[in-house]
Amino acid sequence: MQHWGAAVERTLLLVDDEEEVGAALERLLRRDGYQILRASSGQEGLDILALHEVGVIISDQRMPGMSGVEFLTQVKEQYPLTIRIILSGYADLDSVTEAINRGAIYKFFVKPWDNNTLRADVIEAFWRFELAQQKEQLLKEIQGANILLAQVNLELATAMENKDVQIDHIAHYDSLTNLPNRMLFLDRLDQELSRAQRDNRMVAVLSLDLDRFKQVNDSFGQPVGDQLLQAVAGRLTSHIRACDTIARIAGDEFAIVVTDLKASHDAGEVAQKILDAFAHNPIQIGDSEIFITLSIGISIYPVDGVNTATLLKNADAALHQAKDEGRNNFQYYAAQMNAAAWQRLRLETELRRALAREEFVLYYQPKVNMETGKIVGMEALLRWQSAERGLVGPSEFIPLLEETSLILPVGEWVLRAACKQARAWQTAGIPDVRIAVNLSTLQFKQPDFAGLVLGILKENDLDPALGTIELELTESLLMNNAAGAVETLIKLHEAGIQFSIDDFGTGYSSLSYLKRFPISSLKIDQSFVRDLACGSEDEAIVAAIIALGHSLGLNVIAEGVETSEQLLQLRKKGCNEIQGFLFSRPVPVADMTQLLQSGESMHFPLEE
Repeated sequence: MQHWGAAVERTLLLVDDEEEVGAALERLLRRDGYQILRASSGQEGLDILALHEVGVIISDQRMPGMSGVEFLTQVKEQYPLTIRIILSGYADLDSVTEAINRGAIYKFFVKPWDNNTLRADVIEAFWRFELAQQKEQLLKEIQGANILLAQVNLELATAMENKDVQIDHIAHYDSLTNLPNRMLFLDRLDQELSRAQRDNRMVAVLSLDLDRFKQVNDSFGQPVGDQLLQAVAGRLTSHIRACDTIARIAGDEFAIVVTDLKASHDAGEVAQKILDAFAHNPIQIGDSEIFITLSIGISIYPVDGVNTATLLKNADAALHQAKDEGRNNFQYYAAQMNAAAWQRLRLETELRRALAREEFVLYYQPKVNMETGKIVGMEALLRWQSAERGLVGPSEFIPLLEETSLILPVGEWVLRAACKQARAWQTAGIPDVRIAVNLSTLQFKQPDFAGLVLGILKENDLDPALGTIELELTESLLMNNAAGAVETLIKLHEAGIQFSIDDFGTGYSSLSYLKRFPISSLKIDQSFVRDLACGSEDEAIVAAIIALGHSLGLNVIAEGVETSEQLLQLRKKGCNEIQGFLFSRPVPVADMTQLLQSGESMHFPLEE
């Protein structure tokens, strides 16, 4: 969201012994117009500095011969104006922090870095470098002008003071919104806590986050996102007192210190006023009206903590609870929130290791033809065989895979595993295997996703046109990325891949996409099948879905079939296939192989 202006005569030195990292940094930063120099070691970097005037250095910490901290310490001694930034892993934080404390390093980034944040901080570093150069020049002018009149000296000293003010402003204020940044916020919170302790008063910390801000960026672009953040900052500022502090902490995250509270519920009243100010009043950006809501977490001094770190952590925990409660609300901190956050973090850590440890497995649930009773396909379902937790069901971990984007590597693994198993069954003499694989929205948005799918099929010597692999999509996946979805679906469809709509009727209920997208099957959601035998409205809905599917030449599959009564109703209405516990639960590959080899079929109940 930052406006990246081209830099003139700005020289940047990248020092990293890993060619791939240096090249990645160069590609990222060259677009901002810098003259970029490269070095693969600290000594080579010192040699380059002897020949070139460099404004900013980005150095890796772990390098042979001379570490990043040792290299930048020498740079500070020899070229004190040059701004020094270091890239570090978590294991190096102690040495890097010590170097920051003694001034050898200006900032550090933990790998992997955020591209936008890194670019913004490099621009800020050059500002500091240029301001420092100006300040040094002013000092030289003052030293050379001692014989001038006192008025000249006063003017020069004033100019230097203004530059210091600018440097201080850059260090303590957010460049986009002009609000205090995290550093200044923490300082002011410290002061307010000291005052509250002395006067026996309460202080509230409010942690705020814009709901679904990423969708605004994706829909309108980052420039509009920047303008929205500026407008949000202005509106927030207008709803707090002059004695309170509001800051932009990072991205779309803000924080507020509310002082001199008489009771805890006063903080809730402040939060509710802020929520109301956004929920009922759109923000005008150009010709667009954008409705944005916030989620707010609240911690109270001294009830929820007596220092800045604890209060911020607890306010963040309450913020996450507000998100979980559906957004556009505020939540007070409760002690159990940290326990839940710890459990979630532990689960995420275990999931990140699970793929490398090969703990994920596929189970398969058969699909049965309603005319013959024979197995005509199956759905591949992800399970997690955790060393610590045992067999974990999908509802316990798939939402977290989606939230953390781990669904991308795991989803690719699922597709590869399903293709590999399909090929193994074919080799074992089991023909006409048809496996449906579920896709997430994140997977579908990957660049050249069609190429990835076709590449995996080719690796396993599977012909897409034979229908061995079918992809299951949701209505929301198609509607959220309609333009890109059409292009991807057509490319895969032209190669022979077939698609089914999962949980049909529970999404946007917009039928136009059935004509736009090359769909071959509809899956009736189990929520409609559940009460099918009770003569409820679901019976009419199921009949309508089956009729709609057949009128469009689509195969119709009912999922979640558990009783003979449901099966009988579905046969009467002409459903093509069923899937559910009535025939088989999801089973591991060995059991699925036995079902396929035995030719087991379903016996249908007699119709009334």
